Amino acid sequence: MADETGPPRPAGRVTVAAEPRDFPGVYRREMPLLTRFVMKHGASPQEAADAAQEAFVAAYAQWGSIRFPARWLRTVATRAYFRAKLREDLPGELPEGRNAAHLPTDIQLSEQEREVYAALAELPPRQRQVMAWVYDRYTGAEIAEELGITEEAVRQNLRRARVALKARLSERGVL
Repeated sequence: MADETGPPRPAGRVTVAAEPRDFPGVYRREMPLLTRFVMKHGASPQEAADAAQEAFVAAYAQWGSIRFPARWLRTVATRAYFRAKLREDLPGELPEGRNAAHLPTDIQLSEQEREVYAALAELPPRQRQVMAWVYDRYTGAEIAEELGITEEAVRQNLRRARVALKARLSERGVL
């Protein structure tokens, strides 16, 4: 988050509680990034935007007490996405509640980005999670803390994911 006396700090490094006046700026800055983050977990743009919006709704209610807003939002949005996926797997029909009004319009993927997202979707879930956090420039320690795993497990999943992604993207002619 940016303060008025210096350059913006990386999204994952906010160390003070978020101030209520910061919410609109954080929303504008983080919504597209958060949507892409959830897409890295295998979500479609609409599913990712829904999960990101759900995370911001939850954040708004407790905004002043959130210590690391970018990390908090990513965790909550990812959980929202996976909860929605579980609901889709349940028998019976759920009401159509999706509304494209909050879908960020500035998310346009190049052909290469689409190939990367497709390759990410083929990874095992834990590797996908680690890669999503790495792409958003979080450290191994931060990722381990957020996912509740060891730093060694983060390194191992990252190593395996990179090998798999390199192979898949090479096969597709992206690399």
